[in-house]
Amino acid sequence: MIRLTIDGCPISVEPGSTILEAADRLEIRIPTLCHIAGFEKSASCFLCAVQIEGQARLSPSCAMPAADGMVVHTNSDEVRAARKTALELLLSDHVGDCIGPCRTGCPARLDIPGFVTLVARGDFRRSAEIGSDFLTLPAALGRICPRLCEQRCHRCEKGEPLSVGNLHRLAGDRDIASEARYLPRKEKATGKSVAIVGSGPAGLAAAYHLLRRGHAAVLFDRHPEPGGMLRFGIPAFRLPRNLLAEEIAVIRLLGGEFRMQKSLGRDFTLDDLRHDFDAVFLAIGAQGLRGLDCPGEELAMSAIQFLEKVAVGRPPEIGDDVVILGGGNTAMDAARSAVRLGAKNVRVLYRRTRREMPCLMAEVEAAEAEGVQLETLVAPERLDRAPDGRLRLITMRMELGPPDESGRPRPVPVPGSEVPREANCVIAAIGQIVETGELDAAGLALSQRGVKVNPGTLATNVEGVFAGGDVVTGADLAVRAVAAGRLAAVSIDQYLDGRPVQGNPEMVSVVMGKLNEQELAEFFREIEEAPRAPMPELPLEERVTSFAEVALGLSDDAAIEEAGRCMNCGCWKASVCSLRQYATEYGADPLRFAGSRRSFRRDSSHPEIVYEPGKCILCGACVKAAAESGSGMGLAIVGRGFDASVAVPLRGTLIEALPKAARRVAEVCPTGAFSLKENGKAVCSQVR
Repeated sequence: MIRLTIDGCPISVEPGSTILEAADRLEIRIPTLCHIAGFEKSASCFLCAVQIEGQARLSPSCAMPAADGMVVHTNSDEVRAARKTALELLLSDHVGDCIGPCRTGCPARLDIPGFVTLVARGDFRRSAEIGSDFLTLPAALGRICPRLCEQRCHRCEKGEPLSVGNLHRLAGDRDIASEARYLPRKEKATGKSVAIVGSGPAGLAAAYHLLRRGHAAVLFDRHPEPGGMLRFGIPAFRLPRNLLAEEIAVIRLLGGEFRMQKSLGRDFTLDDLRHDFDAVFLAIGAQGLRGLDCPGEELAMSAIQFLEKVAVGRPPEIGDDVVILGGGNTAMDAARSAVRLGAKNVRVLYRRTRREMPCLMAEVEAAEAEGVQLETLVAPERLDRAPDGRLRLITMRMELGPPDESGRPRPVPVPGSEVPREANCVIAAIGQIVETGELDAAGLALSQRGVKVNPGTLATNVEGVFAGGDVVTGADLAVRAVAAGRLAAVSIDQYLDGRPVQGNPEMVSVVMGKLNEQELAEFFREIEEAPRAPMPELPLEERVTSFAEVALGLSDDAAIEEAGRCMNCGCWKASVCSLRQYATEYGADPLRFAGSRRSFRRDSSHPEIVYEPGKCILCGACVKAAAESGSGMGLAIVGRGFDASVAVPLRGTLIEALPKAARRVAEVCPTGAFSLKENGKAVCSQVR
């Protein structure tokens, strides 16, 4: 027997055993990509490198025979550094997107390929589960999300993007309409309780995920009903009240408690909450109103106050002639609401051009279709009362100058361009700010936007207090607030459990970047060109006279067809890819050795598998698996140096190479170069 010591543990093994095999018997884990049990050792990835005392160089443990008296170290700083470098070299030439660009574009990292695949199958139940687990309010966000994911969709290269928002809206709607709503499994009660200040999207998301983890959650809010800006800032024609209430009902069903009309600073202090609860999450949003910054600004009505009065059924008198100042979604919501309240002449004035407007263009187009007039490069100079009691607004023409701190061109006044205008009502939709008075008094560290937090955990400088959403970022998107609530729940759960608070670090992902024309042609070669499913809408003459929802939703058949347009851009083995898992474990940087890469190629000719050569690390596992089957031409490593690749000998086809071994080849591939198909189509590993 051979006697050696690994990480201080003595062991005896049979002659001919490798260090990797000896470590395995000791249950000491050594990472490896190229090693497949039962196959000849290749020692090609060098991820299994170990340090042997008395030897200057590191050795691959999968191929190094154990020797009597060896002293081996498997996790020293030198070993970890070598493994990290090996991984970074592999990643530098890894041609493929680990996760689809749609998912990287989603602030909540919704598993878009996963839930879209389920919609395509008609499995709305499971698709709703995925949507709820990531977005908490899938039906609501499916309606009002700006759909940053769709802007990243590869379909944009040749037509219109996949209708992601409408698909997860449909999944959420179907769940609400079902007899048995989806309720996630709750873990055993922990006896811990969390105070959540604010019942908007961030607070609701945090409550949802904390309740799932067995903690009690109590939500405080100054409004009479929960929902925050979703309830009081978005008109019913975009987000029906009853639908939002149905989604919030899930929080109640999970055990969440709501204490409404309770305000921080008036009804309780942060110290009170810290005394009564085990942790606190601040999700109060951006409640302060930004003024017009011109004389007479107090004569303008705040768009947020206007929309809140409309939401509670007490709309103010606005007259026939209304001017809205601003270019965001709130401005469009205010303008379209004014039309429904009977205003005959509704104008939106914006200080930059249409290109710089922060709102969705679809909202601008909808407003214009309803009769709203948009005028750009105009800013308020002064507001006062005309002799007849109407409001008189003096505006100036603007021109665009160099970029400001937001990165957009700065609007610069044109001297002598003043223009007087009159209106019954002027509504300011300039934006919101965080009211920091009570937060500062509570001892919280503040930034220019709001509460200062650790971005990876959302922990504040006060023990046990976390913050997220608009109170941290300033007025922002609801989907980012939901993502913050989910992250906060993870961090708070770690805190309550006494574990290190590290949030929810993402796995390392490779991004191909921009594809050249040849690669695009390869990418689209097998993609059917199909138009985006149109969203049915309420007829124009009906929508301008009521607050009924305008977008009516896709039918089941239309949704299934639309989901079938998904190109499955991400890697189909992303969730089980060993290369990605080890890269995350060792903190590898995919860009450390960035440079030229191989061209993207994809071979889908085999009925069972897909082959992407750019993901191959030349470990040879597929070659051995093919040879093991003894059927077909098999595979071989051809070429030399950087041009080496796995291919079918004599330029044969994959079907000729792997008539029986295709599934086995895909199973042993550690990086997703070979992936399985399902019903003739490659699908995400998460939903197999």
